[in-house]
Amino acid sequence: MKKCFVAVSGGVDSATALLLLKNKGFSVEGATMLTFDDSLVPNASPSEAEDARALCESIGVPHHTVDLKGEFKDMVVDYFTKAYANGETPNPCIVCNRYLKFGALADYAFANGAEEYATGHYVRVLQNGEGRVIARAADPDKDQSYMLWMLTPEQVSRFSAPLGEYTKKEVREIAQSFGIAAASKSDSQDICFIPDGDYRAFLNRVAGNTDKAGDFVLSDGTVLGRHLGQRCYTVGQRKGLGIAYTEPLYVIGRDMAENKIILGKSDELFANKIIGKNANFSAIDFPSGDIECEVRIRYRAPFVRARLIPTSDSELIIEFKSPVRAATPGQSAVFYDGDILLGGCIMK
Repeated sequence: MKKCFVAVSGGVDSATALLLLKNKGFSVEGATMLTFDDSLVPNASPSEAEDARALCESIGVPHHTVDLKGEFKDMVVDYFTKAYANGETPNPCIVCNRYLKFGALADYAFANGAEEYATGHYVRVLQNGEGRVIARAADPDKDQSYMLWMLTPEQVSRFSAPLGEYTKKEVREIAQSFGIAAASKSDSQDICFIPDGDYRAFLNRVAGNTDKAGDFVLSDGTVLGRHLGQRCYTVGQRKGLGIAYTEPLYVIGRDMAENKIILGKSDELFANKIIGKNANFSAIDFPSGDIECEVRIRYRAPFVRARLIPTSDSELIIEFKSPVRAATPGQSAVFYDGDILLGGCIMK
């Protein structure tokens, strides 16, 4: 009987993934990573690990708790704070997937006898010759392939995704049919280590310096008013600026050295070309020349046809066939060939 470790959080998705694999005849075991305590998040609740353990006990499978708090601080939280300090808007979940959920936690699973590793992500994993590739989920409303662009080919090659062919409604129905308490549990929406959604308060507390007020300016340098601090704003933002002007204004950039937030009109948010850094490909080798594909610049943004032009072994230029709106430094541009996830990059 093939042994499969499943990353479990106590939620309905990982619970159903575990059930599906168990019913397929796998010898399944659950694994939950501990990522922070109240030293990072005051009044942090350990309920996720407790819920995961209770879930595994109810199903009758072993459960492992893996302490990754140090790795989480070094690889995820530090990345998050540094990105904001550099004027970027980061996505810590993507980094956590690469280095923790599919990195350290998966490594623990294989070191403890796993032959397969699975999660509750809504993606499909397809055989491609001797390897595997990630493809978009059958349910486009739940597809999470965007969040996995940073995985390495090796990580993809040992990954299973039992939920890729199901809708969320079907997953809840499966969990309910087995009497799983998590069947009605709501989905988590916020970044796990900022449960109240107040990024600025978190950064002011952990980053070692305090966000300072500065000037709102137009691209020609005209001062329009005062902003509350760089951490309050992101490219494309319109609400909450507190600026009276003849037409709507949006954040179009940041000047970190001068502590200025640059505002502009809607048409100034569009770009035909952007530069990407930290590029990674899991379904193909890093391109040696230009390639065409579809690109998504936000989790739910439309797909746009584009040409990728490599400029080094980690950077590339993305030339879009039609302009994209609010390409945000620090966020991810993710590449697809049809349903197949090719890879992605961080936008500069």
